[in-house]
Amino acid sequence: MAIDYTSIDEVVNDFQLMMDDTSYDKDANVYQLRLLALQGLRELKFDAEQEVKTSTNTVTSSLGIGFPEDFVKMLRIGYKNSADEFVSLGYKSDLSLSASVKPQISEDPYDENNPYYHTDMGRKYGVGGGQNALGYYRLNRNDNTINFSSDLVGKTVFMEYISDGIGSTQPRDHVIQLNFNNSSTTTPGAIVSGSVLKIPRPDSVDKSFSYIFTTSTSLSKFFIQIGANDSASVIAEKFSTAINEGYPNLQIEPADTRIKASQNENSNAVTLTYKNITADPLSLNNTNFTSNTDQTVGENTGVEILTSPIELIQKGVIGSGPRVHKFCEEALRCYMYYKYIQRKRGVPANEKQMAKRAYYNEKRLARARMMNFNKEAAMQISRKAFKQSPKI
Repeated sequence: MAIDYTSIDEVVNDFQLMMDDTSYDKDANVYQLRLLALQGLRELKFDAEQEVKTSTNTVTSSLGIGFPEDFVKMLRIGYKNSADEFVSLGYKSDLSLSASVKPQISEDPYDENNPYYHTDMGRKYGVGGGQNALGYYRLNRNDNTINFSSDLVGKTVFMEYISDGIGSTQPRDHVIQLNFNNSSTTTPGAIVSGSVLKIPRPDSVDKSFSYIFTTSTSLSKFFIQIGANDSASVIAEKFSTAINEGYPNLQIEPADTRIKASQNENSNAVTLTYKNITADPLSLNNTNFTSNTDQTVGENTGVEILTSPIELIQKGVIGSGPRVHKFCEEALRCYMYYKYIQRKRGVPANEKQMAKRAYYNEKRLARARMMNFNKEAAMQISRKAFKQSPKI
């Protein structure tokens, strides 16, 4: 795995390790340092990293699409042609921002209210000529939308924009809920020894964990030990304990410490929270999970482990959290120190000036390191004119 990025938490931890009793920032709290780190990350994203992201959208009849959550600045928007080249739309500052407004100018070529009245004899003074055949767009920051001309309805547009580096990278826990049935050796449809329950994995998009309910004393981390006639709330409690603790008395650890279970008080409902997921969990519509309420164990014995299908409480997002490129890491630390002491009365002015110079010098160095233009790119540009010139 590439290590070209460092998380904000690591930067804050390293910053605290560098503090001692003689530091001017020794009284800084962790929440203050994290706030300064996020502010510095935004500034470095704007000036040095300029993280470029893409978004693909289909223009609806309203002739507008919303800005991405982490949108800062539009670079370009248009189509991708068959040669894998980007073809930009035209920007039109006088494009209407509302598709619901009806036109008040006649389209009749023989009406004087039409700007193109008698086009065979010329146009009205000041009216422009040709049109961009690809279409036009205009930014509407008041409504956080990008508006398009009517000829783009139903078409798919491709957008490149600068991200703030924070908004869309926040991870989110995946949360589901299970409602358990009771166990019985005589009641039809109840959980019996050998029943298998499947739940999503936190690290794979095509697999699941399989837990086996058993009355045996021979256990593993994927076994749920039950009694012959446990109530639904007892089953839920035993499942939660196995998920969270495993079987400590047998030195058996839980299957995955990223999954935490919590049972609703005296009920058959258990909430599973998946933390630090590394892949989108498998959809609950998959037959792996829908079969939990209708299983066959042994000889055609209908078993319902759950009284209802697994319920999705919150869809998880992988994310990586805010992070900074290695080239900009030292600049971010300098920013945190400079901004923390900037308005402190007890800090000498000379120290503030040194911190400011250190930050801007590291920022300049980071920008130089992040530049993609090199000698090879310059040679290719210089040769391009020669390759395209006619050969005699």
